[in-house]
Amino acid sequence: MDDTSHPDIEAVRAHIRTALRDVNDLVSTIERDGLPEGTHALASALRSRLDDLCGAIDGVLNPGAVLGRSVHAPVAVSSAPVDDAALAGLVNDLGDASRVSYLVQLFLTELHTRRLALSTAADQGDVASAKAVAHTLKSSALLLGAGALGNACDQLTNNDDPAALRGLVDEVLTHATAAARWFQIWISNQPVNP
Repeated sequence: MDDTSHPDIEAVRAHIRTALRDVNDLVSTIERDGLPEGTHALASALRSRLDDLCGAIDGVLNPGAVLGRSVHAPVAVSSAPVDDAALAGLVNDLGDASRVSYLVQLFLTELHTRRLALSTAADQGDVASAKAVAHTLKSSALLLGAGALGNACDQLTNNDDPAALRGLVDEVLTHATAAARWFQIWISNQPVNP
């Protein structure tokens, strides 16, 4: 078989990461600069597409992950990626759904940077960096009711084995994609303040 017909997987990963960073930077600029009306919906749509792309890429580049489960470190998957009762409780505590929506938007904005940092750490075998990112992500995920993501982050933060790093990161990325999709739908169902 001719090996030249197969792409260099590391080159593919580098190219995809560059594209994802560019899209992430564009969306961050749109959200930060407060462009004209309708831009927020565009940013949300781009975020959703970015999450879809990340999920597809995870499936192609990480053949060890099967149906959302890594062969290295299985995590129990709940029926929903986010417990909506946790968000309802947060709305009660803060007294305003728009404040919770802001927290969810902030979570989504930071999630993309953290996903890229986790992928880079896994590629470099940098357990300490991956654990640091997962620790921060775990706190915000659990605050917003993303229990499966928080659980996956917890498993990663308790890992010291470089051989298990890729599987644990893949698990976090899978749950991050599911939680991001759920949060995008939740945000789209929130009333818009005039």
